[in-house]
Parts: sequence; structure tokens; C-alpha cells
Amino acid sequence: MRSGTPQGGQATIEYIYVLPILLLLLLASLQFIFIYEAKQTLNYATFVGTRAGALNNGAMTAIKDGLAAGLAPLFAHKIGSATDLDAVKLGRRTARTELANPKLAKIEIVNPTAGALGGFGGEIPNDNLMYRDPAILKGGMNVQDANLLKVRVTYCVRLVVPIVKNMIFGFAVAPPSAPATIDSTYAGGAIAAPELLKVAAPGTSSGLCYDNDAGSNPVFYRIPVTAEAVVRMQTPFKDPGQWTAP
Repeated sequence: MRSGTPQGGQATIEYIYVLPILLLLLLASLQFIFIYEAKQTLNYATFVGTRAGALNNGAMTAIKDGLAAGLAPLFAHKIGSATDLDAVKLGRRTARTELANPKLAKIEIVNPTAGALGGFGGEIPNDNLMYRDPAILKGGMNVQDANLLKVRVTYCVRLVVPIVKNMIFGFAVAPPSAPATIDSTYAGGAIAAPELLKVAAPGTSSGLCYDNDAGSNPVFYRIPVTAEAVVRMQTPFKDPGQWTAP
């Protein structure tokens, strides 16, 4: 019996050391599950928005409507005696509000470019593409490439798990002493994973995921997640109204 007492005490001490680590890993796993869910939903929503734009001459309003519809499941929750229809309406309304906030979202039409649209005289034709000469460039782009609508969406996903959200936010966001901005050009067309977690320093006009009025103390914890989609135009591309929104 005496020989077992020290071992039992040692096991208790080891358990006390290990338990916080296990809890932290559990909380981190839960938070990353939420982030993954949001990323998958954003991927789908970006495709829906791009598809809507392809059917409506590339109009940004149509893209935003499609995005709101695709993001609605993230916010469609039944509260109290609310019906399924009420939950859907709430989700759609909340998604629209989130996408309309320049601190929380950025929607960009990457392709075709404004130069290509100008080169084609304000309207990029969509008919008989297989018979048009691909060697003819207007605004640096042939008509086949100009008919590929590419949309990039950056959305600030809310971090909700206690403790972990502070850690992720601290690691993901560049400190004010060494600010990093989300570069909408993404050199080479590739999106580097670290760039998805960098935002501008607080107080700047281009900063995402920050409450600019709160200075260095953000009132919410969010990190930017980016998705892209490419859909062939089904209608002639015209002036989208906005190339970047909101």
C-alpha cells in the first residue's frame, strides 16, 4: 500500500499538467471545425455568386445576391418558435448585412478586366465563341478568355471558441509594428496560404476583420478566409457597376 501512494500522487500531478493541454487541443479542434465549415460554405457561395453573375452580364448586384444565398446556411438558425422559413429569411438577411460591411467582406471581379471590357467596346460578346479567332487580342485578352468570369471573395469568419479565438487572432493578424495587407493582385495568380491570414493594421482604411474605430482593441475576433470561382459567361459581359464591393 505504501509503495502505491507515491505513484498515485505522481499520476495526479501528471494529470493536472496534461489536462489543460488536452482541453486546449479540444477547443482548437472545435474552432478549426467551425472555420472549415465556413470555408466550405464560402466556396459554395462564391460559385453561386459567380454563376449568378455569368447569367446576368457580370453584374455585381447579381453576384452579391448569389453570395448572400450561398452564405445563408451559416446564419440560418431557428430561434424560439420560429419556422424553417423564418430561419431561412434570417440567414439571408444576416448574410446580406455581413457582405455589405467593408470591414467584413471584399468581393472582386478578377476576370475579365476593365481593360478587356474597354477593348471590346463596352460589351464582351458571348456568341459563337468556338468560331472566333483566339489570336485576336483586345485589351490584352482574347474573347474566349474574356468570357471566363472569375470572382474572388474574402470574408472575415467569426472566431467563437473561448481562449482559442484569442490565440488564433493573435497569431493570424500582423501586429501594428509590422502591418501586412491583403494583396488583391496575388502575384502570379496564386494564393499563398499565409496571405489568407494577414490583414492590415488597425485604423487603416483597407483593413479587414478589424473595427477601425476601436484602435488596437478589436471588438470582435475574426480572420479572413478567401475563395475563388470561375464560370464561363452565359451572357455578354457588360459594365458590372462595381469591380470591387462593397
